[in-house]
Amino acid sequence: MNTLPIKIDLEIPNDPERIYECTKSVLASIQEHVALDLRFQRRVKMIVIELITNSIKHATEQITHIQLTIDHPSLSIQKIEKGLKIEFSAASPQLPFQDLNKTLNVSFSDVKTHNIQPITEYMFQFLKPQQDDELSIDHIPEHFGLYIITMASDSFTYQYDPELGESSFTVSLDL
Repeated sequence: MNTLPIKIDLEIPNDPERIYECTKSVLASIQEHVALDLRFQRRVKMIVIELITNSIKHATEQITHIQLTIDHPSLSIQKIEKGLKIEFSAASPQLPFQDLNKTLNVSFSDVKTHNIQPITEYMFQFLKPQQDDELSIDHIPEHFGLYIITMASDSFTYQYDPELGESSFTVSLDL
């Protein structure tokens, strides 16, 4: 039996032709250490697909680093990439945040907003949408993948390191 936590570092090429292969590789790496039911596998696949797609669109390097941490009862998937910090529409608060004590409503477009909770001036957690917050297929906004990750995860945070020029997306799932 492996001693917890188990850390697995993977390099994922930012290549749309390899999304399926990379997703299978991440899932197989996890399942070498912990059994996942089909529902949980589906959640992991959706998260990984969206993390890779996000890197293809926004990373400045050809390789994204994903670190898996299995520490029962949780699984953490962290994606680290070089690139610009996340930016919201002009009407939304921007990084670095000044007020860390309140929930913010931010938007990536004019169509859909996200509620976030600042943790530090360069880090925030995506909050689950309200139950009555309906999303129409006719109005899928830019950065819809971040919404998918928020819904598929138990916790989803973003952090930007201005000194390194790195964005870190950390997804936590309860096993």
